[in-house]
Amino acid sequence: MVLTLQAFFVLSLGLPMPQKPEASPVMRALIVTCDRFLSQEDTTPAAQENARLMAEMLRQDARGYADIRTECDTIGTVEAFREAVHSAFSGADGDDISLLYISTHGVYNQARSNMTARLLLSDGETEEAVTPGVLEEILSGIPGTHVLLMDACHSGAFIGKGLSNWPDEVPFSDAKVLCSAGGSEDSWYWRSDDSGVLHGAGYFTSILTRGCDARAAYPADADRDGRVTLREACQWLRGHYAVSTAQAYPEQDGSFVLFECGEAAEETGLTGISFEETVFSGSNNSLRFSFELGAPMRIAYQLVYLRRGVWDFPGAVQAAEPDVLPPGWYERALTLHLADEDEDVSGYLMLQMFSLDGERPVLHESRLISVLPLAGDIALNAECPEVFHRAPGRELPVTVRHDIPCVLNVSVLNERGETVRYLAYEQQSRPQHLVPEGTCLYWDGSLSTGAPAPAGEYYIRAETEIGGETYSAESPRFQLTDGD
Repeated sequence: MVLTLQAFFVLSLGLPMPQKPEASPVMRALIVTCDRFLSQEDTTPAAQENARLMAEMLRQDARGYADIRTECDTIGTVEAFREAVHSAFSGADGDDISLLYISTHGVYNQARSNMTARLLLSDGETEEAVTPGVLEEILSGIPGTHVLLMDACHSGAFIGKGLSNWPDEVPFSDAKVLCSAGGSEDSWYWRSDDSGVLHGAGYFTSILTRGCDARAAYPADADRDGRVTLREACQWLRGHYAVSTAQAYPEQDGSFVLFECGEAAEETGLTGISFEETVFSGSNNSLRFSFELGAPMRIAYQLVYLRRGVWDFPGAVQAAEPDVLPPGWYERALTLHLADEDEDVSGYLMLQMFSLDGERPVLHESRLISVLPLAGDIALNAECPEVFHRAPGRELPVTVRHDIPCVLNVSVLNERGETVRYLAYEQQSRPQHLVPEGTCLYWDGSLSTGAPAPAGEYYIRAETEIGGETYSAESPRFQLTDGD
């Protein structure tokens, strides 16, 4: 009777009824890693270390995970994988978040459909593979939001990203996905031998988890709002992870929070890495950069060159600080081993920075460096499908072909020649191992304001400058429509 009377007075006064607080989503995570394989190279201890790094990152998430499960070298069949996924995410409802992280070998043949890409499952005795279709089917029975993180070669093929040809099909249209490599690229791990003990991890996972580390003041949080969105995570990786091209779906999702920051800890690592420039041409071959140390540390550097389309790790140029550096701000310069001044060369290399103190070496930076040609025709070309049926989750694939490194401006223009959206602005190209080589970009059909672009006719324009000469290319016109 008292409850009924209280409700009556609330209504008669014209006040809102007390609202039940909105429930926070329950977050669950499953980490699946494989190091021991029957058909591929053993990666021990990289995947196991990836699992440790990822679990540590998720435990730092301020929202709190209700459950974080880890399966290292324990799943060798699709059925065992299915059971692990369903067990980890049982009880999920439509408001919950289920995060699946996979570190393994990825396999893909560029001449075939992207739906034939495979992630290997192996426990060292049994080995099977998961295709995009099978993975989508396994996740489809789980309510709520699916988050998929993949550290594997060719993992971008699972979302139709970084391919020489446009994808036949794009699964996971309702998921949030972050991959270590485009569909045409290998993904790499590092490994070191310290007194007979192997250490190492995947480059992708090392850089991603460092971007969400309290001890580094959460550097992936670009706008410093305490949240790392899917877009911020991808941008962080592309800026600090050079060995392959991180891919995200949806490409421009700046609203979904991948990681929520807690209180920043005292900075004890290597932070504030800043480069004077990462694009070179002519005779300038001095790579200048600065960084800050929050604790005593010994730093090692490695320059790796891309030779004939492959990162030449065996031929890497290595150097290390002779002594442990005390906390403070440092400036350094390394000489790039380029050709003679009068020889026109171009290519890619990357600088990697490791700290050598503590229980294991730690990768802090992997920065892509481009050497532009002094002159020459870049063979610039812009391509996209003839029709883009805009719908939630869909993206228009755009391929800009260029056979040498460059700095790109790529824009979407309407039929009147007005720019409605920049896809790239002064963007340093990177090796994506396409055939022929080029850069993959994606448009979600929105204007620069974020509003939907009107249906109609559009085209792509790409521009770059080589040796003081400007090159441009335009795609054929395409139709933007709504719906199927």
